[in-house]
Amino acid sequence: MKIADNTSRIMRRIASGEQIACSRARVLPLLHDRWFVFALLLLTGCTASEPTATVEGTLRLGGKPLNNCLVTFLPGTAKNIKSPHSTGLTDSQGKFCLRHDNQQEGAVVGVHQVVIQDLSVATGIQRRDHGEMDAAMEDTATPQLVRRSRVPEPYTAASTTPLSREVKPGHQVLDLDIP
Repeated sequence: MKIADNTSRIMRRIASGEQIACSRARVLPLLHDRWFVFALLLLTGCTASEPTATVEGTLRLGGKPLNNCLVTFLPGTAKNIKSPHSTGLTDSQGKFCLRHDNQQEGAVVGVHQVVIQDLSVATGIQRRDHGEMDAAMEDTATPQLVRRSRVPEPYTAASTTPLSREVKPGHQVLDLDIP
Protein backbone atom coordinates (compact mmCIF):
# COMPACT_ATOMS: atom_id res chain seq x y z
CA MET A 1 0.00 0.00 0.00
CA LYS A 2 2.83 2.37 0.80
CA ILE A 3 4.22 2.13 -2.77
CA ALA A 4 0.77 2.67 -4.32
CA ASP A 5 0.19 5.71 -2.08
CA ASN A 6 3.58 7.16 -3.01
CA THR A 7 3.00 6.50 -6.71
CA SER A 8 -0.44 8.13 -6.76
CA ARG A 9 0.89 11.12 -4.79
CA ILE A 10 3.78 11.55 -7.24
CA MET A 11 1.43 11.21 -10.24
CA ARG A 12 -0.88 13.91 -8.77
CA ARG A 13 2.09 16.22 -8.29
CA ILE A 14 3.26 15.62 -11.87
CA ALA A 15 -0.27 16.20 -13.24
CA SER A 16 -0.51 19.53 -11.39
CA GLY A 17 2.69 20.67 -13.12
CA GLU A 18 4.75 20.73 -9.94
CA GLN A 19 8.48 20.28 -10.40
CA ILE A 20 9.66 17.14 -8.64
CA ALA A 21 13.23 16.71 -7.53
CA CYS A 22 13.84 13.08 -6.69
CA SER A 23 16.84 11.95 -4.79
CA ARG A 24 18.42 8.66 -5.76
CA ALA A 25 17.68 7.23 -2.32
CA ARG A 26 13.94 7.86 -2.74
CA VAL A 27 13.63 6.54 -6.32
CA LEU A 28 15.63 3.30 -6.19
CA PRO A 29 13.36 1.51 -3.69
CA LEU A 30 10.40 2.29 -5.98
CA LEU A 31 12.14 0.81 -9.02
CA HIS A 32 12.70 -2.51 -7.29
CA ASP A 33 9.02 -3.00 -6.58
CA ARG A 34 7.35 -5.15 -9.26
CA TRP A 35 4.01 -3.40 -8.95
CA PHE A 36 5.57 0.00 -9.51
CA VAL A 37 7.30 -1.22 -12.67
CA PHE A 38 4.05 -2.77 -13.92
CA ALA A 39 2.12 0.46 -13.23
CA LEU A 40 4.83 2.48 -14.94
CA LEU A 41 4.59 0.29 -18.05
CA LEU A 42 0.83 0.74 -18.13
CA LEU A 43 1.10 4.49 -17.74
CA THR A 44 3.72 4.84 -20.49
CA GLY A 45 1.54 3.03 -23.03
CA CYS A 46 3.57 -0.14 -23.46
CA THR A 47 0.46 -2.24 -23.83
CA ALA A 48 -1.18 -2.99 -27.15
CA SER A 49 -4.10 -0.65 -27.76
CA GLU A 50 -5.29 -2.22 -31.00
CA PRO A 51 -6.88 -5.67 -31.32
CA THR A 52 -4.56 -8.29 -32.79
CA ALA A 53 -4.95 -11.74 -34.30
CA THR A 54 -2.54 -14.60 -34.96
CA VAL A 55 -1.78 -15.18 -38.62
CA GLU A 56 0.09 -17.93 -40.39
CA GLY A 57 0.16 -19.02 -44.00
CA THR A 58 2.12 -20.25 -46.99
CA LEU A 59 3.73 -18.15 -49.72
CA ARG A 60 3.65 -19.69 -53.20
CA LEU A 61 5.04 -18.52 -56.53
CA GLY A 62 3.41 -20.23 -59.51
CA GLY A 63 1.95 -22.84 -57.15
CA LYS A 64 5.34 -23.76 -55.60
CA PRO A 65 6.36 -22.81 -52.03
CA LEU A 66 8.77 -19.87 -51.86
CA ASN A 67 11.45 -20.06 -49.14
CA ASN A 68 13.66 -17.36 -47.59
CA CYS A 69 11.25 -14.47 -48.19
CA LEU A 70 10.15 -11.73 -45.82
CA VAL A 71 6.37 -11.30 -45.79
CA THR A 72 5.27 -7.90 -44.43
CA PHE A 73 1.69 -6.95 -43.57
CA LEU A 74 1.24 -3.16 -43.58
CA PRO A 75 -2.06 -2.16 -41.92
CA GLY A 76 -4.17 0.71 -43.19
CA THR A 77 -1.66 1.98 -45.75
CA ALA A 78 -4.46 3.09 -48.05
CA LYS A 79 -5.85 5.33 -45.29
CA ASN A 80 -2.45 6.50 -43.95
CA ILE A 81 -3.21 4.95 -40.56
CA LYS A 82 -0.17 4.52 -38.35
CA SER A 83 -0.29 1.02 -36.85
CA PRO A 84 2.47 -1.49 -36.20
CA HIS A 85 3.31 -3.71 -39.13
CA SER A 86 3.93 -7.44 -38.85
CA THR A 87 6.47 -9.64 -40.60
CA GLY A 88 7.17 -13.31 -41.10
CA LEU A 89 10.04 -15.24 -42.69
CA THR A 90 9.18 -18.17 -44.94
CA ASP A 91 10.76 -21.56 -44.23
CA SER A 92 11.72 -24.25 -46.76
CA GLN A 93 8.01 -25.12 -47.30
CA GLY A 94 7.04 -21.44 -47.77
CA LYS A 95 5.29 -21.30 -44.37
CA PHE A 96 5.36 -18.12 -42.29
CA CYS A 97 3.98 -16.85 -38.98
CA LEU A 98 3.49 -13.10 -38.49
CA ARG A 99 5.09 -11.24 -35.59
CA HIS A 100 4.99 -7.60 -34.49
CA ASP A 101 8.15 -5.48 -34.14
CA ASN A 102 8.29 -6.47 -30.46
CA GLN A 103 8.41 -10.16 -31.54
CA GLN A 104 4.95 -10.95 -30.16
CA GLU A 105 2.93 -13.19 -32.44
CA GLY A 106 0.16 -11.60 -34.46
CA ALA A 107 -1.02 -8.75 -36.65
CA VAL A 108 -3.38 -5.82 -36.14
CA VAL A 109 -6.98 -6.57 -37.12
CA GLY A 110 -7.97 -4.86 -40.39
CA VAL A 111 -7.04 -4.66 -44.06
CA HIS A 112 -3.32 -4.92 -44.89
CA GLN A 113 -1.18 -4.36 -47.96
CA VAL A 114 1.19 -7.32 -48.31
CA VAL A 115 4.79 -6.79 -49.43
CA ILE A 116 7.17 -9.67 -50.27
CA GLN A 117 10.97 -9.38 -50.26
CA ASP A 118 13.23 -12.14 -51.55
CA LEU A 119 16.10 -12.43 -49.06
CA SER A 120 18.17 -14.67 -51.34
CA VAL A 121 18.89 -11.79 -53.75
CA ALA A 122 22.54 -10.99 -54.42
CA THR A 123 23.39 -7.72 -56.17
CA GLY A 124 26.99 -8.56 -56.99
CA ILE A 125 28.15 -5.40 -55.22
CA GLN A 126 30.92 -5.99 -52.72
CA ARG A 127 29.87 -4.67 -49.31
CA ARG A 128 32.25 -2.60 -47.22
CA ASP A 129 31.86 -1.33 -43.68
CA HIS A 130 34.57 1.34 -44.00
CA GLY A 131 36.33 -0.02 -40.94
CA GLU A 132 38.53 -2.94 -40.02
CA MET A 133 36.86 -5.26 -42.53
CA ASP A 134 37.91 -3.00 -45.42
CA ALA A 135 41.58 -3.43 -44.56
CA ALA A 136 41.36 -7.15 -45.30
CA MET A 137 39.44 -6.69 -48.58
CA GLU A 138 41.22 -6.26 -51.87
CA ASP A 139 39.85 -4.04 -54.61
CA THR A 140 40.57 -6.78 -57.14
CA ALA A 141 38.41 -9.35 -55.34
CA THR A 142 36.14 -11.41 -57.60
CA PRO A 143 32.61 -9.98 -57.52
CA GLN A 144 29.74 -12.20 -56.44
CA LEU A 145 27.33 -13.51 -59.01
CA VAL A 146 24.18 -11.46 -59.43
CA ARG A 147 21.02 -13.27 -58.38
CA ARG A 148 17.75 -11.57 -59.25
CA SER A 149 14.66 -11.60 -57.06
CA ARG A 150 12.25 -14.48 -57.59
CA VAL A 151 9.40 -12.16 -56.57
CA PRO A 152 7.96 -9.98 -59.37
CA GLU A 153 8.77 -6.29 -58.79
CA PRO A 154 5.22 -5.01 -58.11
CA TYR A 155 4.99 -7.25 -55.02
CA THR A 156 8.13 -5.75 -53.44
CA ALA A 157 6.79 -2.26 -52.59
CA ALA A 158 3.77 -1.05 -50.64
CA SER A 159 2.86 1.47 -53.33
CA THR A 160 2.64 -1.15 -56.10
CA THR A 161 1.72 -4.46 -54.50
CA PRO A 162 -1.55 -5.96 -55.73
CA LEU A 163 -1.72 -8.19 -52.62
CA SER A 164 -3.98 -7.23 -49.75
CA ARG A 165 -5.54 -9.34 -47.02
CA GLU A 166 -8.00 -8.74 -44.23
CA VAL A 167 -6.92 -9.89 -40.79
CA LYS A 168 -9.89 -10.85 -38.63
CA PRO A 169 -9.94 -11.45 -34.87
CA GLY A 170 -8.73 -14.87 -33.72
CA HIS A 171 -6.38 -17.31 -35.41
CA GLN A 172 -6.35 -17.64 -39.20
CA VAL A 173 -4.44 -19.07 -42.12
CA LEU A 174 -3.86 -16.61 -44.96
CA ASP A 175 -2.12 -18.22 -47.93
CA LEU A 176 -0.47 -15.94 -50.46
CA ASP A 177 -0.25 -16.97 -54.12
CA ILE A 178 1.83 -15.02 -56.63
CA PRO A 179 1.10 -15.95 -60.26
